[in-house]
Amino acid sequence: AQAPTKHVCMLALVLSSASLLIGRPPLASPRATVRLCAAEAVVAEPAEEAVAVTAEEVEAPRVRWEHLFAADLASWESIDQPEAKVALEEELERMEAGSAAELLGPAAVREQLIGCWKLLLAPEADAAMREGVTAGASAPHLSLCGHFQTFSKPDPMDVLTGKPATFMETCEVVADSRVGRAFSTTVKGGFHVDADPLGGLRTVEIYTQRDGAEEALPPNRWNCAHVGSEIRVARAPGGGQRVYCRVDAEAMRAELARLAAEAVEVDPKWAEQEAEQAAAEGAVEEVEDNRPLWQKRIDEADGIQRSANGTPIINHGPIGGSNDGPRTQ
Repeated sequence: AQAPTKHVCMLALVLSSASLLIGRPPLASPRATVRLCAAEAVVAEPAEEAVAVTAEEVEAPRVRWEHLFAADLASWESIDQPEAKVALEEELERMEAGSAAELLGPAAVREQLIGCWKLLLAPEADAAMREGVTAGASAPHLSLCGHFQTFSKPDPMDVLTGKPATFMETCEVVADSRVGRAFSTTVKGGFHVDADPLGGLRTVEIYTQRDGAEEALPPNRWNCAHVGSEIRVARAPGGGQRVYCRVDAEAMRAELARLAAEAVEVDPKWAEQEAEQAAAEGAVEEVEDNRPLWQKRIDEADGIQRSANGTPIINHGPIGGSNDGPRTQ
């Protein structure tokens, strides 16, 4: 007897945050689309091919990674569909639970980190999101709109040429709502991976070179929750998830240039605050001249300079020959 035919339909729930629905092709090559079904994640390979799921699975949301990879940087709080957010959190939890980073050891994780990475999501309270790893967005009128990292292997030629060895670089684009433009900032340094006393593997980024500044930045520490061929999940010291995707170097440079060239909406409140501050700094405190009119006339006639309250100012120095400057009588 012929087996009964299952009703098949397509599942399509997209992360609908405004920052995630950008009609732009992905920065990197096509990736597998992870679909979150009722029982387990169904992975389609390649991303362009649709995957059929059963009617029983149609209610479960899926994460469209290709949209997330192509989107600009967003905060976790900006995902406004609870079901989509939960689906993404659950998928990342599965990634972390199945991560073999701790078993592989620091050397293997260092090797997996080599390449270029784009930050996709981070909590608003995370310093990497609030100020940026470069600290370029630390002022109230500045906001981070792009964050990219490049981990590289040591170059033997640096030793021969005397060039400072840098094994990692973080480039960020910052939007300035006071002047209506964006700019990029870069820090360079190194990194190391070791065992965290509290469990897992810890990565420490140490920066020694910073655009336009002499002082070094404090280390950027995070726990390596998951490092795969396409996705990296970093746990910040406060526990927040930073989600990265791997990109190629050319796509990263193009994305940095695009973000830096985009217009930024000017917020008039910053101009108003600057005008108020300038007026306050330029204001001269007026001291009331309480001398009687007859005293003012005498002072003008005899040429004696007096303070606002009428005290004579003698400029030939005090009795005794000291040259400490003018004195009042």
